[in-house]
Amino acid sequence: MSTLSLRNGAHKGAALLVLGLALVAATGCGSNSGGSAAQSGGGAGVAEAQTLTKQATTRPTSIGLTKPIGKPVPTGKKVVFISCGVEACEIQGNIIKQGAADLGWTAETIGTDGSPEQLQNAFKTALRQGADGVIINAVNRASVAKQIEQAKKEGVAFVTSASVDEPGDGILANIADKRNSGNIGEHLAAQIVADSNGKANTLFVNISAFQILKALGDQFSSSYKKYCPDCKYDALDIPVTSLGKDAPDRIVSYLRSHPQVNYVVLSVSNALGAGLPAALRAAGLADKVKIVGQSGDSQTFQDLQAKNINSVAAYDYYTVDYLMLDALARHFAGAPPQRANPPLWLVTPENMPAEATKGLFPVVPTYRDEFKKLWGK
Repeated sequence: MSTLSLRNGAHKGAALLVLGLALVAATGCGSNSGGSAAQSGGGAGVAEAQTLTKQATTRPTSIGLTKPIGKPVPTGKKVVFISCGVEACEIQGNIIKQGAADLGWTAETIGTDGSPEQLQNAFKTALRQGADGVIINAVNRASVAKQIEQAKKEGVAFVTSASVDEPGDGILANIADKRNSGNIGEHLAAQIVADSNGKANTLFVNISAFQILKALGDQFSSSYKKYCPDCKYDALDIPVTSLGKDAPDRIVSYLRSHPQVNYVVLSVSNALGAGLPAALRAAGLADKVKIVGQSGDSQTFQDLQAKNINSVAAYDYYTVDYLMLDALARHFAGAPPQRANPPLWLVTPENMPAEATKGLFPVVPTYRDEFKKLWGK
């Protein structure tokens, strides 16, 4: 959160899927504005950051979930995925359909624009059509509270991801939650401190309208200060209405008035980064500022390949979607739930897989085989 192709209609349902979707940032404008980059260089914090970054830039080889269900998973279940309407959501619908087939289930997608009204209507439709399980990404309980209550009464399982709500009271599971967002925030902080050798002056660019991003931003700020107490930090909030419009101009305007900044962190790379490398070049800042971020689309990774972006924490939609199905499978089998953070991978121009420039890709290539083994399929 994560991330998505939010350039078109970004202020509608796309906003819901910053997932992990997406996820991020400091609350408010930050405490350290301007100033020169720290000149500490090296130190225990930098060494710790370098160690963490080295681990994070190694591509994961496992989904992180190891306990098999251990009981037969009933076949014939019907899962309904309620989509936000943007490209990434549509792709997720296909991933969920594939995973459902691996379980011997069927899955269908109901499209929406992500607005509460359309989500509510789609949820009602799913229940009316006899769904056994319903999946909606990054939804807040309040927006579909009545539908969750109705699903609970009817024995229909509800699963989400990249939500700020805890499981329970009608929410079976929340995959890629605030803890996952915090994990991403820590790794982004470590990467900047390691790359700068403790000489970073960082601007964290956030979209505070996306609640799930707060955990990422809070953890980024605290980890950044832990690894490099003297490094400078500030935060800039971008309104949802600026996405796909003047977001790059707002960022460049800040950088022009704060020329000491040498790193920009994007809480959602594809939402905030569209057009940013070009805007930096036009302003003569491309060689002065490095961009790092979380989540991305094909354009994000094309910019990464061209070294217009320094690094991206890839959001593993494939594992996230299969983890949501895993929660349903364990529930229907009567097995205890299992929690696992999606694999985290810091992608750089040096380790980027070729498939990244074509769109969403699985962080762990063997994810499907691993899940089928856990499911006894």
